[in-house]
Amino acid sequence: MKLKALVILLLGIIITGNAVAGDKPTVSHTSVINHFMDSYINSDYKKLKAVLSEDAVFTSNRDVRVVKHSASDVLNQMKKNEGVKQGDCNISASIVSETEALVIARVDVNYELFDGNQQNYVVIEKNKGGEWKITQVYKMFIVGDTDAK
Repeated sequence: MKLKALVILLLGIIITGNAVAGDKPTVSHTSVINHFMDSYINSDYKKLKAVLSEDAVFTSNRDVRVVKHSASDVLNQMKKNEGVKQGDCNISASIVSETEALVIARVDVNYELFDGNQQNYVVIEKNKGGEWKITQVYKMFIVGDTDAK
């Protein structure tokens, strides 16, 4: 009887462990993109942190200047705005290019109350452990009607 209970307990632990491992956000590039979009809409730094490489770089334009931020800078800023929902925008994603180890995705954020949009080119790489992680984000603010769409 004790052996049977032990076997059932071990099976339960194995099944639970496999289920949790399957839920990792870095198991596929699609999951990483979804976490990136959800973290943006919901200001959820924990979701973004789960899919970011430690040495990720965020590059954006500010008028005619290029500005770079580290992953920790972006996460710290998101912590300050935690829980603030982006209600006035639509977000969508598409794959620009894809290999077995590298994916470039375009994530567009279109603001309803702003004459323009934001284009994010997200570089996702498979690391040595087989996890997909965001290594670079190029964020561009496009104002008005342009051919960059």
